[in-house]
Amino acid sequence: MQQNKRRHSEKKLSSSREEYLKAIYKLSKRTQSVRSIDIALYLGVSKPSVHNAVTTLQEEGLVIKPFGGEIQLTEEGRKQGEAITTKFQIIRQFLITCCNVDELTANADACKMEHIISDETVFALKNILVKGEVLYE
Repeated sequence: MQQNKRRHSEKKLSSSREEYLKAIYKLSKRTQSVRSIDIALYLGVSKPSVHNAVTTLQEEGLVIKPFGGEIQLTEEGRKQGEAITTKFQIIRQFLITCCNVDELTANADACKMEHIISDETVFALKNILVKGEVLYE
């Protein structure tokens, strides 16, 4: 890896960049080619915003975008996109199942929480969901 490219593990992406990575991951699961316009429509942002985010993700080694070409996840980008998506799904399901939060609110809250919650806490939430054990004091 080139020295000017930082690894995600060395520097955490901003929540905004994580949202872009998650969007690219989700879109790439639906279709073979992901274009800037697809991301812009999916996230409700401008194409220049997408360009800036994709440039940053490319510098981080998470996506590849040949000039004028489709956006592709690197192996590391795919892993991180999947991890962010899984984290969102666990938090969302926990809020719905264990906290009786409605789906719309759970989606919005999980989207915010996924960027700040630790992997350890997500693991604990997942265990509660899997085991069905909710402990109250």
